[in-house]
Amino acid sequence: MVLCVNVSNSNILLGGYQEGTRRFCAALHTAAADTADELAVKMQAVLALHQVDAAGLDGAILSCVVPALLGRVRGALGLLYGGRLYVVGPGLKTGLAIRMDDPGQLGGELVCAAVAAKERGPLPCVVVSMDTAVTMLALDEAGALRGGAVMPGVRTGLEALCLRTAQLPQVDLSVPPCGVLGSGSVSCMQAGALFGTAAMIDGMLDRFGQALGLRRAPACVATGEPAELIAPLCRHPVQVHPHLVLDGLYALYRRNTKS
Repeated sequence: MVLCVNVSNSNILLGGYQEGTRRFCAALHTAAADTADELAVKMQAVLALHQVDAAGLDGAILSCVVPALLGRVRGALGLLYGGRLYVVGPGLKTGLAIRMDDPGQLGGELVCAAVAAKERGPLPCVVVSMDTAVTMLALDEAGALRGGAVMPGVRTGLEALCLRTAQLPQVDLSVPPCGVLGSGSVSCMQAGALFGTAAMIDGMLDRFGQALGLRRAPACVATGEPAELIAPLCRHPVQVHPHLVLDGLYALYRRNTKS
């Protein structure tokens, strides 16, 4: 089994792949203060939950967009698995042409999502990753990454509202029964967060299509926890793939090991 680990600002995702099939997927909350030992204990518990012996893994690959955690996560994986650990970054073959000013600044999580989207098709397409930020990346007809845009995440925006206003409460991220026309503070905030993000994605898809020289909006694939709530609210078709990043990590592992 190959262990794929993605560390984002919000979660640490772990996925186990065997013979081309995803066998399990689990998520841990990203805790910036965790030591390597603490991370190893948490990961070992997840593996044990899915009847996986860490020492018997066939391989492992890591993507991390939290620089302060990279060394500790690598150390944790080193405590569990004695083989080679592949890390998404310079030197790793991606098969992805990145036509941006500084490809090295593109986070590993986004590289993985783009690789998986390119493999799945269709092209051209826009990859939407919803986490602490909402990131949109455009792949052209040849599968080259042409650029993108970064906006505040759904939960990030709600948290900012609560912190910067005196009377707005903390709310659950769910679609209000009243729809886009909120009838109170809570439903107004929910409508703004979800329908507002959906409208933003629709508008950006139109603009991305124009920038790519298309006559209509490109195909769109979204990943991240809020995606399942927001995709049905979009007017453009948006396919949701919860495990897009992990699938991309596994694709990168296969590309670099030829397995």
